Amino acid sequence: MPIGYKMVYAGSRGKGVTIYLPVDPRKHKCSCCGKVVGEEIKVTALHHTWYAYQPETVRKNPILALDNTMEVCFGCHQIADAVRALLYANPSRVSRVANCLKGEPRERFKRVLKEVIIAMDKSERLINPLALSILEMVNHVDDET
Repeated sequence: MPIGYKMVYAGSRGKGVTIYLPVDPRKHKCSCCGKVVGEEIKVTALHHTWYAYQPETVRKNPILALDNTMEVCFGCHQIADAVRALLYANPSRVSRVANCLKGEPRERFKRVLKEVIIAMDKSERLINPLALSILEMVNHVDDET
């Protein structure tokens, strides 16, 4: 039986591999909200934001499983799963689905998108022209309603 930290790398099509890392890579603190295991939460999990490699590649070089991976609490993991689903989805399909929202869910989703763009721009310390144009489009839609 292999020794080390057991981890599953699912891959983008769900046909994953189980690998063993020499040590547990977790710091037991949520990368997103900062909650600490034993103080505010019971456990964290590793979440793959993007599956950059084929499972067989990761089987041969297990450390690659940590690329595009973050440590999250349960609450942040649920959101991270939704974000990953959006990343893998066709953008026009996402916009068609979002456009079906009505009333308060529609307004809330627009507020979420605005906050995401603002927070990401602040963390990058530069103005992303694409993000800025999206924010301007969202603001334009708000002005029309």
